[in-house]
Amino acid sequence: MSVPLLFAAAACGDQDAALPEAAPTTVPAPATTAAPGQAETPSPEESALPEVTEETVTGPAPAPASAPAPAPAPAETADDITPATSRPAPPSSPADPGDPEETAATGVVPADLEGRWEGAIAIPGPTDLPFTVDLTASGDGLRGTVEIQGAPRLPLSNIVLDAGRLHFELDSPFGLNVWDGEVLNGVIEGEFTQAGMAESFWMQRFEDPSDDEGASFGREEVVFSNGDITLAGELTFPEGDGPHPAVVLISGSFAQDRDSSVGRFRLFAVLANHLAEAGLASLRFDDRGVGGSGGDNLQATLQDRAGDVEAAVEVLRSRDDIAAGSIGLLGHSEGGIVAPVVANRTSVAFVALLAAPVLPLGESLVEQQIALFEQSGATAEEIEGYRALLESVLAAAATGQGWDEAEAAIRAVVRQQFEAMPAQTREAIPDEDAMVDSIVAGEMARWRSPWFESFVKHDPRSAIVALDVPVLALFGELDTQVPAASNSIAMSEAIAESNIPGYTIASIFAANHLFQEAVTGSVNEYARLKREFAPDFVAILTEWLSDYFGER
Repeated sequence: MSVPLLFAAAACGDQDAALPEAAPTTVPAPATTAAPGQAETPSPEESALPEVTEETVTGPAPAPASAPAPAPAPAETADDITPATSRPAPPSSPADPGDPEETAATGVVPADLEGRWEGAIAIPGPTDLPFTVDLTASGDGLRGTVEIQGAPRLPLSNIVLDAGRLHFELDSPFGLNVWDGEVLNGVIEGEFTQAGMAESFWMQRFEDPSDDEGASFGREEVVFSNGDITLAGELTFPEGDGPHPAVVLISGSFAQDRDSSVGRFRLFAVLANHLAEAGLASLRFDDRGVGGSGGDNLQATLQDRAGDVEAAVEVLRSRDDIAAGSIGLLGHSEGGIVAPVVANRTSVAFVALLAAPVLPLGESLVEQQIALFEQSGATAEEIEGYRALLESVLAAAATGQGWDEAEAAIRAVVRQQFEAMPAQTREAIPDEDAMVDSIVAGEMARWRSPWFESFVKHDPRSAIVALDVPVLALFGELDTQVPAASNSIAMSEAIAESNIPGYTIASIFAANHLFQEAVTGSVNEYARLKREFAPDFVAILTEWLSDYFGER
C-alpha cells in the first residue's frame, strides 16, 4: 500500500482506516511517480458472480447439493424458497451522491463553493488517499482548511478560483502540495502534485442523511462494562412503550465507533433508524479504545470481543422496555464472526450475519487483499510477491514461528516502495531509516496482536455449524472484501450440518461490502456513493425480522 508523504507527523499514520474490514496491509509507504493503473472491472450486468439468489428455509437445514450454487435451493424444501431478489438498475456512476445542479464552470463564484468537500487522491496501491476541504467565501475570494492523513484543519494557501478552475496549496516539510482542478456539475477534478509526483484527485459535497431523520425514535446513552473494561454506546428505541424486541449491533474489524463509520457513512446509525422504523430497538457501542470505551482493540481477542457483546445483551435483558426473550445479534463483516460465537455462549433469539466471512480468516484475507491489489493495477510480479508475504505472516501467526522472516519480508517491501519514490520526495525525508522502522513496527504490532492471532486461529464455519437459532445471512453481490459467491456457498454448507431451525441466505444485487448500491464494489468507490443502503438490503432485512417476530 502506498500513500504520498505530505507531512512528517502523518506520514506514519494509520491509513488502514480507509480499508474497513481488511486485515493489516503491509505499509502506508511513499507513492511512486506513476499513476495507478485501473483494473478492468465488469459492470454489474457482466459480473462473474452467479445470478442473485435468495434461499429461505423454515424447517431443519437440509444437506447441500453436490455442486451448490451460491445460495443452493434444498430439494426437500423447494416450495418454501422465496423468489430471487429484484434487480434494480445500477447507479449511473459511482459519483452520484445526489444529482448536483448543473452549473457552467465559468460562472462559478466563491460563494458557490462554500462548505465541506470530500475527496481522494488516486495514489498507487489498493486504496486512494482521502481528504476533506472546508471552504469559506471571504470578500471576493476563498479561505480554507484541509484534513488529511489524520491531521485536522491545516490552513490552505494561494486559493484561486479563476474561469471555473480551483487552485489551492498546502506547504509541508516534503514540499509544496498543489491541487488544481476544474469545477463542473458539483464536482472538482484535476491534478495533485507534490515533490516531483503527479496524481489525479476528485472532491465533491455530499448530502448526509439528516440528523433529524428518526428524531421520533427514542435514544439513550448507555454505559456498561465487561470485567474492568468500560463500554459506551447508544440505545435506539422504536415508538411506543414496549417491551420491544431488540438487537445488538456488532462492528467489523479494527477499532470502530458505535456508528461503524466508514468515511462519513455512519453505517450502524443509519441501520438503527431502519430497525426502529421496523419496530426493533438496537444497541450499538464503541469498540475498545474508541470514543467512550476503554481498553485497546488490538489487545482484545475474539473471546474478549464476544464477552463485550454478551455484556451488551445483558444490558438489554435487564430493561423493562425490552422483551428479554426477543433479543438477537447482528454482526457486520468481522462482527459476523463474533456473533455466532456469542450465540453459542448465551441464549439469543436469532443471528443476522451481514457480509460475514465463513471461510477461514487466512484464506479470506489472502483472497481479499490480492483482489484489492489487482484492482489497483499492480503487476503480476508485485501481486505474487505480496501473496508470499501474506502467507508468511499468516503462517507465523498460526504457529508462532517465523516472525523474524516475516518482519524481514515486510521491511524489504517498504524499502522497495521508498526506492520507487521520486528523488525530490525522497530527499525531503529527514530520516528515512527511522521512518522505515516506524512503519515496520506499526505493521508488526498489528500482525502480532492478540486480536489478529485469535481470529487467524478461529474457524468461523464451526461456530455456524454449532448454532441452533434462526439465521439471516446477507452478502453484497459486488463485495470485494467478503466475496458473495464463495462465502454464501460455505454458509449454506455449514447451515446444512447444523440444527438451525430456519434460515435465509441472500445476495443483494449491485451491493458492496457496506450494502450500498455500487458500480464496481471497489473500496475506492465507497467515498463517492450515496450514504444510504441499497433498497433491497433494507427490505429483506426488515421483512425477515418482522416475519420472525410476527410468527412468535
